[in-house]
Amino acid sequence: MTFKTTDLLNELDDSVQEIIHTIDHDFATLSSRELNWKPQPEKWSVAECLEHLNIYSRYYNAGMERAIAEGKQYTSTDSFKSSWFGNFSVKSVHPENMKPQKTLKRLDPAQSTVSGNVVEEFLNHQKKLREILAESHAVNLNKIKIPAEVAKFMKLRLGDCLRFVIAHEQRHIRQAKNVLEGLSPLIAG
Repeated sequence: MTFKTTDLLNELDDSVQEIIHTIDHDFATLSSRELNWKPQPEKWSVAECLEHLNIYSRYYNAGMERAIAEGKQYTSTDSFKSSWFGNFSVKSVHPENMKPQKTLKRLDPAQSTVSGNVVEEFLNHQKKLREILAESHAVNLNKIKIPAEVAKFMKLRLGDCLRFVIAHEQRHIRQAKNVLEGLSPLIAG
């Protein structure tokens, strides 16, 4: 799959802005109790969905920043070509993929009460991600590579890494919104 670099980065930035809007509109005013409410004991709360994404952001934002700083010599090209591994990774977490995914234990915040600053931390990661997207316009999305969190010997091209991170966020924001729908009657009552 080949993308025009500028179009891809602009679309991804639009997606991040939409995520920020959703968080501000739907989650930012929830209390800690509401954020940690679960529809069922084995299901994730809104806070757990966001904390799961924070865990990924801590890893990928730092990794992408480091890789961009080290890869400045690889100047931007007009197009980005996704790799097989990149496409596979994005498809596996895409919000339209309804197949449940097993989360590695170290990436699973379930069975915990998540701190009240989970929303603020998530929004800070989104602001950083927008900075990374802006910096990415100047570098080659094909040449710069970031180790995959779940298997560090596998590397994602920067363009694929950005696509993966944002699709993963969209998937879990959708999951959090579904939790919120179950919580809505309890808030109203």
